[in-house]
Amino acid sequence: MTASCPACGTADHTVLVSAAVLDPQSALDASVREQLDVPREPKLLSPASAVLFTLAGLQILPLLIFLIGLGSDDHRVVLGSLAICVLVLLLAGVFGATGRAVLVAARRRRLAEGGWPVRYEQWQLVHGVWRAAWLCRGCAVAFFPQGSLRPDFPASPPLRLEHFQDWLTETAKQTEYAGGMTAATA
Repeated sequence: MTASCPACGTADHTVLVSAAVLDPQSALDASVREQLDVPREPKLLSPASAVLFTLAGLQILPLLIFLIGLGSDDHRVVLGSLAICVLVLLLAGVFGATGRAVLVAARRRRLAEGGWPVRYEQWQLVHGVWRAAWLCRGCAVAFFPQGSLRPDFPASPPLRLEHFQDWLTETAKQTEYAGGMTAATA
C-alpha cells in the first residue's frame, strides 16, 4: 500500500515512518530519526524500586536460620530464631513498602513532567499510532492517510517533523479515551 502526501499530492516519496526509522539504509539524519522515533517504552520498575524489591526478596535467606533453630531443644535458640524471623519479616515489609512508594513516586514524577505514556498499555496505543504514520521524504512531513487508524479516521494535515511526537501522543490519548484501536490498525 502506498499513500499520497497531503502536501505535494504524490506517492513517489512516501514511506511508512516505521520503515524509514528502522531501516539502517535509510538516508535519515540523526535529528530526523529522533523526531520520528517511537517514544520509549515505559519501564516496569525504576532501578531504585528494583533494588528494594530484591532486598525484600533476599530476606528469605535468614528465614532458613529460623527453620534450623526450630529443630533445637534449647528454648533460647528457638526464641532467638523466632526473633530473627520477626525482624526479617519486618525488614521485608519495610523494603517492599519502600519499593512500592518509590515506584509510585517515579510514575507520578513522570506524569508531572508531562511524560506519557506511563503504563505499557498506553505505550502500545502510541506504538500502534506510530506504525500507521507515513513520511514524505520529498516534503519532509509526516501524515496519516484516511482510515489509517480506524475506518472513520480522517486524513491528517501534513505534520512538520518537530510536531510529530506531540501529534502522535495526543492521537494515542484520544484513541485511549475512545476505547482503543480497531482492526484497521491491528
